[in-house]
Amino acid sequence: MPDRSALALQLTDAIRMARAAVEHAGDRAFRAYGLSHRAHAVLSAVDLGGPDGARPKEVAAQLDVSRAAATTFIQRLETKGLVETTPDPEDDRGVRVTLTRRGLEVLLRASQLERRLAARAIEGLPASSIARAVHLLQEFKQRLEEKQIGVVR
Repeated sequence: MPDRSALALQLTDAIRMARAAVEHAGDRAFRAYGLSHRAHAVLSAVDLGGPDGARPKEVAAQLDVSRAAATTFIQRLETKGLVETTPDPEDDRGVRVTLTRRGLEVLLRASQLERRLAARAIEGLPASSIARAVHLLQEFKQRLEEKQIGVVR
């Protein structure tokens, strides 16, 4: 039986590999619509802004990137006709980003395809195993957030 630190490394490695596999599967779905994984994330972040749109700083916060990076992503999607920017009525210097009709359609279709791919990935797995895995990962995340991990020299 491996020691606990080896098990912890195995768990974090498995999480990293699973995340990469999810992103790879998502990328296949998004490429069908001319999007990258990041572009899909930007569209989703803009969609969270609702009918009034999202501010670039809100998109940046959702993506955990700088505002400049979010602005670059937004400009690329605007060039593709998937989002549009309009002056922010609450801030003379700011803008609001909203999905265009085409952007909303692409987001919905790519998201549906992503969900179908994820559903296929868990076919045949018992629901109880999936529920245990979800619970374990949630608990692992919570413990990481609670622990004060210091550097030992």
